[in-house]
Amino acid sequence: VHRGLEKLCQTQVTYNEVPFIAERICGICGSVHACSYSQAVEMAAGLTISRRAEYIRTIMLEIERVHSHLLWLGVAGHLIGFDTVFMQAWRVRESIMWFGEKLTGNRKTYGMIVVGGVRRDITQELKDELLGVLKTIEKELLVIKKSIIGDTAIHRRTKGVGRITKEEAILWSLVGPVARARGVDIDARRDHPYAAYDEMTFDVPVVDSCDVWGTVVVRILETFEAIKIIRQALDKMPGGPIMTEFDENVVPLRHAISAVEAPRGEVVHYLITGEENRPERWRVRAPTYPNLQGVPAMLLNDQFADLPIIIGSIDPCFSCTDRVVKIDVESGAVSRLSAAELEKMSRDKKFAGR
Repeated sequence: VHRGLEKLCQTQVTYNEVPFIAERICGICGSVHACSYSQAVEMAAGLTISRRAEYIRTIMLEIERVHSHLLWLGVAGHLIGFDTVFMQAWRVRESIMWFGEKLTGNRKTYGMIVVGGVRRDITQELKDELLGVLKTIEKELLVIKKSIIGDTAIHRRTKGVGRITKEEAILWSLVGPVARARGVDIDARRDHPYAAYDEMTFDVPVVDSCDVWGTVVVRILETFEAIKIIRQALDKMPGGPIMTEFDENVVPLRHAISAVEAPRGEVVHYLITGEENRPERWRVRAPTYPNLQGVPAMLLNDQFADLPIIIGSIDPCFSCTDRVVKIDVESGAVSRLSAAELEKMSRDKKFAGR
């Protein structure tokens, strides 16, 4: 669905209003888009924000990574007929969702990151509560991890499924967990540090299974790393203001580009400053764009019932598709499956085996 968000922000709103629209590019990665846009404006304007604001941005981005990966893990379990994984992952996720709402006032689209800093501070009380939430999530995620690692039925549905090589992943410019599951060692947080990531110690999980199973492993490990980063940020966070005054009268025709590692992969915002306190040009590249390019190659030589989990493995963010067309390459016969029928085929395969 084309919503015209870029054009809207180039014609109707000011620099300070764009972050709230940018958050609505994706309902799951809202802070990522608000941060990437805000960083681009700050670079163009020559604005340096406070270190405390950068730490709070880091915490918000990793909170999003935790709840996004847990959401994906649940959906992946559902797609292959393992609703226990779905229910447990979403149960664990709920605690970080409740905390996000308490911190920002919103369950999602937090409205936290703006040009010049952040809108709300993290008090000592909130810090202590977040540490408790992280401890619980870490403990319960370990249980889920062990159950997934040891489940041979899950292995059969994910190992060797959606295979493409490391070279193909590079050729298609895949990003995020999808690329790292194919042995491509990239992560914007480490490679091009922003916010407070230059002061964080963390590992970038990379596996070379080159299949759907690899994306499961990478996302689980990344969730643990996100918890580690949040703890470090809470421990090291300096004092100081959370907002720096921003004069919207930015010199026109300045260019800036900002990259942020979203849960799905690298998000890029390109900006040209304009007149009337708004961008002349704002261009967004979300990770679904490059990752979708590799999906046709992932589908080759796999069974039709594997289609939902292969597409789902990239965690796509696009409009719902209510039907799929199936063409028999030998007879040319065409049949149509609804989304529900395709999902049922995928879930039933659990019982049929491979």
